[in-house]
Amino acid sequence: MNQLYLEPTKYTPGVNFDPGAGKFEITGVSLPEDVIAFYEPILDWLDTFRKSLTAESAVNHPFLHFAYKLNYYNSGSVRYIISILEILKRINGHTPVKVEWFYDKDDVLLFDNGKELEVLSGLKFDFIELE
Repeated sequence: MNQLYLEPTKYTPGVNFDPGAGKFEITGVSLPEDVIAFYEPILDWLDTFRKSLTAESAVNHPFLHFAYKLNYYNSGSVRYIISILEILKRINGHTPVKVEWFYDKDDVLLFDNGKELEVLSGLKFDFIELE
């Protein structure tokens, strides 16, 4: 499956999903004007990847590394962050998924949001504090 790469903009996060390396990353800010148009293709790509894992041996993907490095996201983006986590949970049934949640040490709200998403998703997050 091909890599999914989207350059970050002032209002949309950078997306780098590299299935060959098992590394998936979302970085920057998420304030898209049309949240559906931005996130639906990402969800479609991720679900296609999930389906490809069930069709092939999980040996090719001993684990997947997923990093959330968002500085800020709006309420419209939260729904899609949750949808991504739901797909990751389904992937976790075939191959282990490691989720990293990055947050600025002074941003208690971003840390707390990550904790809530961890509980909601049922996935174990590693929380990484940035200086």
